Amino acid sequence: MRLTDHITLVASGAAGFDLTDPLDCHVYLVRGSRRTALIDAGAGRSPLTLAQPDHLLLTHGHADHAGGAAGLAERFPGLRVLAGEPAARWIATGDEQGLSVDKGKAAGVYPPDYTFTPCPRVEPVADGEEFDLGGGLVLRAVATPGHADGHMCYHLRTPAYRALFSGDCVFTGGRVSLQNLHDCRVPEYAASLTLLASLDVDALFPGHHEISLARAGRHLAAARDTVARGLLPRSTT
Repeated sequence: MRLTDHITLVASGAAGFDLTDPLDCHVYLVRGSRRTALIDAGAGRSPLTLAQPDHLLLTHGHADHAGGAAGLAERFPGLRVLAGEPAARWIATGDEQGLSVDKGKAAGVYPPDYTFTPCPRVEPVADGEEFDLGGGLVLRAVATPGHADGHMCYHLRTPAYRALFSGDCVFTGGRVSLQNLHDCRVPEYAASLTLLASLDVDALFPGHHEISLARAGRHLAAARDTVARGLLPRSTT
C-alpha cells in the first residue's frame, strides 16, 4: 500500500489494515535514491513481499514489531539490523522475558506455540544516529523510552515533508500504549511525548491503527498537553 512517493506499507495485521499476518504491526518501507529502510519487521510468522532492503530499523523488541527480524536477516545477508539498547541484546538472544513475550502469551496476545527467533546480527542504534537514504531523505533515530526500554522512533526528513515513525510510543489522537510490563515506565513515557511534540512533523506513521498524512503535529501536541497537566493520554490497549 503506497502512502507517499517514498513510503510504502508492506505489512499490517489485525490492529491495522489486515494486509498480512494478524500479529504483524505496521511495517513501512522507506525508499531513497540510493538506499531503502524497513521500519519494523512484523511478527515473523509469514514472509514479507519485498526486495533487498539496506536497513531494518526496529522501534522496539516486542514480538509484533521485531519477531520477523531473524527471518529477514537470514533472507537478506546484506541487511543491517538495528535496535535500541537494551532491546537489541534481548532480540539478539531471543530473551522472551526481556521482550515480554511470556506476558503476551499469558494474555492471549501471542499463541502458546509462538517462539521469538533470536537475531544475532542486530546492532545497537544510538539516539541521534542518522541514515542517509539519498535524494534528500534522512532518517534519524530518536530515543523514546516509556512503552518499552530501548524504544526508538525514527524522524524522516525529505525535501517536501517531515514524518515520524512512532512505533508504539504515540498514535493518532495523542493516544499511547501503556501496558503492565516490566519496562513500561510512566515518567520516561511522559518525557518522550514532550520531546516528540517539539519535532517538525507533517505525517505520523505509528505501529498500529490509523495513519496521519497531514498536520500530524496535532497528535503529538495532544499527548504533550495531556502530560503537561499531570495526566496520562488515553491508552490504545
